[in-house]
Amino acid sequence: MASVEQAQSIADLKQLAQKRIPKFAFDYIEEGCNANMAIARNRKILDEVALMPHYMRSYVEPELKVHLFGKDYAMPVAIAPIGLSGLIWPQASVMHAKTAKQANIPFILSTVATISIETAAQHAQDNFWFQLYPPSDREICLDLLARLQAVGCNNLVVTVDVPTPSRRIKALKSGLSVPPKITASNVWQSCLRPQWGLATLRAGLPEFANLVPYMNSQSMAMQDAAEFIRTSLRDVVDLAWLQWLREHWQGNLIVKGVLSIDDAMAIRDVGADGIVVSNHGGRQLDAAPAPAELLAKIVDAVGSDVTVLADSGVESGVDIARYLAQGAHAVLAGRAFMYGVAAGQQAGSDRCAELLRLELQQVMSQLHCRCPQNLPQHLV
Repeated sequence: MASVEQAQSIADLKQLAQKRIPKFAFDYIEEGCNANMAIARNRKILDEVALMPHYMRSYVEPELKVHLFGKDYAMPVAIAPIGLSGLIWPQASVMHAKTAKQANIPFILSTVATISIETAAQHAQDNFWFQLYPPSDREICLDLLARLQAVGCNNLVVTVDVPTPSRRIKALKSGLSVPPKITASNVWQSCLRPQWGLATLRAGLPEFANLVPYMNSQSMAMQDAAEFIRTSLRDVVDLAWLQWLREHWQGNLIVKGVLSIDDAMAIRDVGADGIVVSNHGGRQLDAAPAPAELLAKIVDAVGSDVTVLADSGVESGVDIARYLAQGAHAVLAGRAFMYGVAAGQQAGSDRCAELLRLELQQVMSQLHCRCPQNLPQHLV
């Protein structure tokens, strides 16, 4: 397979990505935590979700459009927030933002991505959402919220499932850290991937652009930003903090990392507009349940007052259909879009969106399912 245009699946993009970026960067995308049991569970549970076709129903060409938080999107897929995105390829988040605008899907920028709120909004425009790791300094948090309002961002995604750093074994062994360490092994891996090495040399080491205005030194050095993350970003998000945020954020509030019915109902009662049922792609708690075994129960519990999204383990349009069939209004995909950028930069990112659209449309056609909202009728 010579190019991303010839890729026919996310697996193809993943294969191309592995050939184009250093092993430590590829491991950063692919790896879960500890023994990777949560990743394996995500895959196992999703594979057990079966969908029933209804061939005798009249056939109508599927329409993938979805309405989320006051806006119409072309399909029920969003680009998930990814930290340290520039490690995979310089300006990776810019490429994702451009893909989101072109494909008319949401793009969610991570607080610790390597482009700023303002740059992301410039490229994604009204498809721009923001993911918040809340600073312990509430004045900084309020300033971030003001920056979001200034660029017209109305959807804030707060991640709650990172109370502590996870143990990612390959990263620990390779020396991958924040900031990245330059080791003999990493230099050698970079030499084996000259396209990545040259692109990174031209761009320089990735930096946490959103945090620079709040660093005392006003330095762009990643070492300074890394120290800021360790000392200034809040390590635990609890219900009291969410209540404070709800009082100070007038846009849509979406809480990501929900796995229990009790948490979902408490978040609903605080006044959140949405939740993302997620185990962080298997990257935080290796003993976590898979979202696909809890999603339908959580959807039933919170009722129609809350928009429910889902992520973790999405490798195809079929996986997206499986989550939608369990009641999700839309699905976030992270690794798939990173494989796309690693495989072919902007063209790879765009190809990822196109493949997910083609696959979702195909499975819905096969089911005789007219729209994403009808997919629960096909859940076995």
